Amino acid sequence: KMKKKIWLINQYAMPPQYEMRIQTLKRAYYLQQLGHDVTIISGSYLHNTDINLISENKKFIKVNYEGINFVHFKTPSYKGNGIKRIWSSIWFPLSIILFSNPLDKPDVIAQIATVPFGNLLFFYAKKIKAKYIVDVVDLWPESFVAFGLMSKNNVLVKLAYRAERWLYKKADAVIFSMEGGRDYIIEKKWNKENKGPIDLNKVHYINNGVDLTDFNFNKTNYLIKDSDLEDTSNFKVIYLGSIRLVNNVMQLILAAELLKDHPSIKFLIYGDGDERPKLEQYCKEHKLSNIIFKEKFVELKYVPYILSNSSLNLLNYKPSSIFRFGGSQSKSFQYMASGRPICSNVKMAYCPISKYNLGVSADFNSPQEYAEAILQIANLPKKEYQNICENNKKAAELYDYKRLTGIFNEIVQQLFK
Repeated sequence: KMKKKIWLINQYAMPPQYEMRIQTLKRAYYLQQLGHDVTIISGSYLHNTDINLISENKKFIKVNYEGINFVHFKTPSYKGNGIKRIWSSIWFPLSIILFSNPLDKPDVIAQIATVPFGNLLFFYAKKIKAKYIVDVVDLWPESFVAFGLMSKNNVLVKLAYRAERWLYKKADAVIFSMEGGRDYIIEKKWNKENKGPIDLNKVHYINNGVDLTDFNFNKTNYLIKDSDLEDTSNFKVIYLGSIRLVNNVMQLILAAELLKDHPSIKFLIYGDGDERPKLEQYCKEHKLSNIIFKEKFVELKYVPYILSNSSLNLLNYKPSSIFRFGGSQSKSFQYMASGRPICSNVKMAYCPISKYNLGVSADFNSPQEYAEAILQIANLPKKEYQNICENNKKAAELYDYKRLTGIFNEIVQQLFK
């Protein structure tokens, strides 16, 4: 197999000690194992922190973290989603184009799509004669439209769609992290069969995943002393993640309230977000002792221990039309690896929970329906429950980063045939 020099460009990729979204790191690691020479290209400002890795006048710094090569290009720090963040999104691709001369040129550039500003990097790839792969982890601007944040008739949205279509047309390969990426292109009539410019043969699917080697190591080596987690007499329902409006955790709280007379069912909620104080207040006022708010921030290495001590793990969202293209929630693969059933309060297309019988996924129209689904899993006969646990472990193997990187490698090899 051909060994190539590959740049993985992701403005938001962070050093391993800070990183929560580890796909880029894992892809770099396993591509190296396959013999490629890999560098992650990212910004110096670490999103949602106070950390900028470059304070002086350098244009970029080269760093090696745990055997993975990074080049951080200097990007401005910002707070929130204002004009400074937009400038940062423009400056990042520009600075790669302007200042990357001293770096060895890659054979392949794989870039996390940041439409429209990131589109500039296509021209850079062409200039240095590198193959150009675009990696779509968020359907943007489609998700803004789906969540009702912008109208699809908004001029900026229309321009963003055009920039997106252009990017998919120009790229040598397009990889979607949601399984319905091709459906998205067909629905937009951007494919050749619909007289559009995009050849569906270059459109691929690689979801987020989990590193099973890490997961199983961390599960036994990074433990938390916590009597609620260790209590084997209770049926422990765990939510782990952001607590914002889109996560719709209130629906879960109301479902839990309906189950307060089942003393052995306990809800443990990990994570933070602007909705958390309000929800904690609600639980206090309604004296809901079956809901326990836990750590606001959990280091990634402790997640396997928490999830593996659960009885049921929850995926919880506001319903959205974006889910018709499937999902790519990285925690769902951690959930699978923990070998516990999953309950999702939204039904997504291409749903692995239904496909591999991993638990329950449905659009619950009321807290009542949600509560009944939880109860149904809590009351399963032991053998049936164990089956679902086994199914989760088997499904996790399909999403192991080592296997997923093999698929990415095949796509790279195809580009040079």
